[in-house]
Amino acid sequence: MLTDQHLLLRLIIMLVAFTGNLGSSFRQLILQSALFLLFFLFEPAAYLRLWQAFRFILSFLTAYWLIATLIGTPFPTMLLFTMRLLFFVIVSVYTFSHLTLPRVLHDTSFLLKYRWANLLIQYLLATILFIQSFKKHWSASQIEYKNDLSARFWHSLKSCNLDTEIIGQKVEAAILDEQSYALAKPASSLLGLTFLCLLIILGAV
Repeated sequence: MLTDQHLLLRLIIMLVAFTGNLGSSFRQLILQSALFLLFFLFEPAAYLRLWQAFRFILSFLTAYWLIATLIGTPFPTMLLFTMRLLFFVIVSVYTFSHLTLPRVLHDTSFLLKYRWANLLIQYLLATILFIQSFKKHWSASQIEYKNDLSARFWHSLKSCNLDTEIIGQKVEAAILDEQSYALAKPASSLLGLTFLCLLIILGAV
């Protein structure tokens, strides 16, 4: 269900969530995060992607708490910053982790006739494929670099760079093959609109 939501609707949801995040209280962040997690039930694979994203930022959060504690940052401030960051990750997973080339091409096909938009869409598609490639190499290097996350990260990044030419070819082929463009499903978009309304309501509570 989440995979079939229109790209523009996803981006609007992300914009509303991030804008509200700037001034949200801890209570609002908890409620909005719970709403995202509830809607992830429509696509359970999102929980695995979210867990992987949380693991990825765990080292950063650990370093933040250590430094913030040493410089005497108030505990409520540290907790609020952590919640904002986790909320950012949740929204990012909701918006981008389910994107596919057919979905993006269908939702942006009306822009392909403009050169600047065409280049932007190619960049977006290449980014999606690059992230997928990074995740593949990251998983493949788990055993070899299990005790050195930094080395594992750079190894995965270098491996992704070797896939650059292949990614470019895939993007060009996908744009030319209009038969592969995936149609949006009304039920998924209606679900997204419902979610957007609930998100706005929780942001005002």
